[in-house]
Amino acid sequence: MPSCRRGSRKVEMEDSSKELTYQEKVRLLMAETYWSSQTLNGKLAPFTVADGPLGLRRAMELSDGGGKGCYPSVAYPCAQTLSMTWDLSLAREMGNCLAYDCIDLGVDILLGPGINIKRTPVAGRNFEYFSEDPYLSGVFAKAYVEGVQEKHVAATVKHYCANNLEYCRHYASSEVSEETLREIYLKAFEIAVQAHPCMVMTSYNLVNGVRMSENQHLIDILRKDFGFEGVIVSDWEACKDAAKSITAGMTMIFPYNEERGRELDEIARTHSISENLIDDAAQKIVRLSERCQSERAKRRTEKSVEERIAVAEKIAEEGIVLLKNNGVLPLKKEADVLMTGAPCKTYYAGEGSSKVVPNSVFEPLDAAYTALGGKVRYCRSTYFELMSPWMNRLCGSDIPVCCKMAEQADVTIICVGDEPGVESEFYDREKITLSKAEEQAILDISAHAKKTVVIVYAGAPIDMTAWINKADAVVWGGFGGQCSAKAIAKVLLGDVNPSGRLTETFPLHSSDIPAEQSYRDSFVIKYSEGANIGYRYFDPYNKPVLFPFGYGLSYSEFAYSDLFITVSGGEILVSFSVENISRRDGKEVAQVYAGCACKEYPSKELKGFEKISLCASEKKRVTVRIGIDSLRHYTNGAWRHVSDEYTIYVCKSVSDVQLSSKIKI
Repeated sequence: MPSCRRGSRKVEMEDSSKELTYQEKVRLLMAETYWSSQTLNGKLAPFTVADGPLGLRRAMELSDGGGKGCYPSVAYPCAQTLSMTWDLSLAREMGNCLAYDCIDLGVDILLGPGINIKRTPVAGRNFEYFSEDPYLSGVFAKAYVEGVQEKHVAATVKHYCANNLEYCRHYASSEVSEETLREIYLKAFEIAVQAHPCMVMTSYNLVNGVRMSENQHLIDILRKDFGFEGVIVSDWEACKDAAKSITAGMTMIFPYNEERGRELDEIARTHSISENLIDDAAQKIVRLSERCQSERAKRRTEKSVEERIAVAEKIAEEGIVLLKNNGVLPLKKEADVLMTGAPCKTYYAGEGSSKVVPNSVFEPLDAAYTALGGKVRYCRSTYFELMSPWMNRLCGSDIPVCCKMAEQADVTIICVGDEPGVESEFYDREKITLSKAEEQAILDISAHAKKTVVIVYAGAPIDMTAWINKADAVVWGGFGGQCSAKAIAKVLLGDVNPSGRLTETFPLHSSDIPAEQSYRDSFVIKYSEGANIGYRYFDPYNKPVLFPFGYGLSYSEFAYSDLFITVSGGEILVSFSVENISRRDGKEVAQVYAGCACKEYPSKELKGFEKISLCASEKKRVTVRIGIDSLRHYTNGAWRHVSDEYTIYVCKSVSDVQLSSKIKI
């Protein structure tokens, strides 16, 4: 869809809204059903929305929230996995495919992407979001939105803003300084709206005591500072006072709600809100409705469902992160392999509004591995399959049997992770460790196995300290969507050289996170850590972590050299060479960070990156461009350069610096 900025059709669309009465304009400000806008008794073509962002969740009935069922669709990898590809072209391609899914099912507006910052690893919806880093979150969201909208479907950026937990989300107030808001929690939205999404969705929470749907200060930032001209829509049932929300600048209330309807009727009867405010909101809705109507004629599904599934598989392959490898991977196809663990059979996503009904049967990992030519047996293990009642159907074996079989196998693969209900909308994780049963099973089985590979299925960091030293290799499978098993099998066998890199810090323990100190204390959530989120805290203070931001292994090795930096025309050009010094083709993610010497600001912040494909022994020259303005910090009410000297770092991860140099601006 073309950008939702005002353009040549402005007059025509505004004239359409002027034909409406004040009462009709007010009525227009709330949806007609759960998933569609008002028709005003046939005066206006409605637009239809549906849940994203990890695949299309289209309810079978527009009046229903999905309880009566949803249409099957492609279940893509979660946002965490997508970001771990570090490949913006894949984000754009996934956006294209999601648009085709929308076209197939008659959806005008996709409710995605989600770009909330991962402040703490226990937040229930972290798998739906990209990163702890606002720059990385923003550029991935921008590419995703561009991908959706260039295929004539609208996208929605959510949840605006400081919505970093599920705990009491309708009542909790995020208490955040203006500086921290600007630097961390608003930055991703600022970048994302450069793609001109047609909608931005407000979050449920309060920010500094003001409900987000009523927060004029933050809505003004979105409008005036970021230049967003589209529709600002409430999250479902997030609007608690229609008059306050509309007065603050929110455009539209979703879904239809009888109580909000009565409030709007009263506004229409009394003319209690100025006609200018009502006109502005109504014009934006009419403009979006007419744009959706005109774009329908342009929509074409240029990729078949099978081709979209192939894209989902490619993203899953590129987003898998190899966390540890003592030389056991890749496996030889002739190796005798034992697999155990319920995730091998069932896991592909978290729960909540982003959960998709896959349009094809989920392939178990053992089946995918066998299909690729590997020799594998599967053993059911009580510790794994009794974690929750819904898995009782998988019971059959026990740990002693697994241990005996592990003694005979060349390699034992243990699949563990967060079952879908652990990571979900509505509530947060209680802890970031595996279940005690899973941890004990890893210890017991690995004591008998010749070689142990642990595959972790989850959408947020896992505390591995109790067992990681017992594993020869650890693979982060994430929530890889319906093609997860095939992608993991390819990595295990070496058909795919792992190139995923972490987009959030994996702490040793959740208690190491500064934000944990204020979490769940009350309905007032104090962001006292300020900008010390993720690596911005761990790196400058030399705090030990399990795995740092940007980390990931490969079956290849890479060397960096010949750093050359120029500053010209408002840009910093960071040029360097990357060489594949191994005999295996592979991909490297070169990360560029910048920092100043001022102690009150982060020592390193991600400013650019490049994913490079290199044949064996190949060397390439890479140039990453950084805007000088991106080095500014928000202080004393404005964006300023706090120093004239900065250090540029070229890294494999935030803690693995390959090249560095100081510059003056």
